[in-house]
Amino acid sequence: MSTSKLRYTNILTKDLTQASLGRMFLIMEQNYSSISRISFDKDLENKQFIGVLKDTNNVIQGFTTYAINPCETGTLEYNILFSGDTIISPEYWGSQELVKGWCKTVGGLIAGSPEKKWYWFLLSKGHRTYMYLPLFFEKYYPAYDKDKEGDLFPIINACANIMYGESWDPSKKVIAFKKSHGELKKIHSETTFKKVKSNAHISFFLERNPGFEKGDELTCMAELKVDNMRRFAKSIVIDGMNNPLLF
Repeated sequence: MSTSKLRYTNILTKDLTQASLGRMFLIMEQNYSSISRISFDKDLENKQFIGVLKDTNNVIQGFTTYAINPCETGTLEYNILFSGDTIISPEYWGSQELVKGWCKTVGGLIAGSPEKKWYWFLLSKGHRTYMYLPLFFEKYYPAYDKDKEGDLFPIINACANIMYGESWDPSKKVIAFKKSHGELKKIHSETTFKKVKSNAHISFFLERNPGFEKGDELTCMAELKVDNMRRFAKSIVIDGMNNPLLF
């Protein structure tokens, strides 16, 4: 793990430079197979803003993408926060800066639109992404511990139907594209199999998404509210609420 400090910043998608886009795609290309620059750029068009991690030399070392109510998935009762591509350069694995930045952003969004509930819709094609759920939340879906599993599948089903159509398989609860939109490179997917015996959550992820190696995405969701956040995330979300974000 690199000891260079990372800095998190939210950037409107329309304000990203071509150099930044190129660097972001390079990080994706280094970690995923079967991706193209055309599909990468097209996907970003549907995201309002990007959380970017930069090192002390101002070089992008990771990012996460945000879409609010994509494809009009929000309703009068709730907003949907959708997370798209999320990646950190392997030499920075273990850094908490992306987590902290994401939590502050969530706090800002909650404070900016407090009249509605907020739900985080997340697709997990790898166990590292799925592990955010048990680390951050008291209740979420799907969960290894059924006492932790929130009744969120109806909202997931509504969102996935609207956003992914025939690629959505409600019986398996995964998005399975006919043509791969990108899958983890073998060196990373092997990590999942190495850890499966030592971590019940990773074992559960593999059970629910056996096709992750070919790019299948497990649909996940959690309600974004202070009472549903675990201690580490909760304090940062509350801090983020001091700076409301409007969209």
